[in-house]
Amino acid sequence: MDAGRDIDTDQTCELARRCAEGDAAARDRLFAAVYDDLRQRAHRLLRQSEGATLSTTALVHETYLKLAGGRLAPQDRAHFHAIAAAAMRQVLLNAMRDRVAAKRGGGQLCVTLGAAEDVATADPDAATDLFALDAALTALAREDARLAQVVELHFFAGLGFAEIAELVALSERTVARDWRAARALLRLHMAQAQ
Repeated sequence: MDAGRDIDTDQTCELARRCAEGDAAARDRLFAAVYDDLRQRAHRLLRQSEGATLSTTALVHETYLKLAGGRLAPQDRAHFHAIAAAAMRQVLLNAMRDRVAAKRGGGQLCVTLGAAEDVATADPDAATDLFALDAALTALAREDARLAQVVELHFFAGLGFAEIAELVALSERTVARDWRAARALLRLHMAQAQ
């Protein structure tokens, strides 16, 4: 990930360390540094989602509120992205739950199981319900946390395989292989849930 226009990766990690120590100013500076990047990732995620009612700005701001509401304690840049991806996922799910509750079960939000680079080649029939995806991802995390982390970083945070490989200290080939395996397992979990 580009750590921000005004600060480099080392500064991002230092800000993350200071966040873990409870420095609110560091948390705010870290968020400002990665805001544009989070905004791009949120835009891609929402573009993949049919029927999303949140705007890109709203998703980023709600994600920030979720991050700031708890004790943001990223250990490093990879951990920050994992936390942000999980928060973005929770914000989307909460917004969908609110929408479904308001409509009494109507208007399911659908997303593809591909990331940004997969959207152009994605089969339109491969759209899946966000709730089913969340349940499958939760089940996958119990079976293989690394595969679930790759999905969160690639799908929800929008990171490319090279970025994920750098963040989690794996080879790009391993990340790509993990992505393929995770997609297959997610589809299996979702099929079993139907």
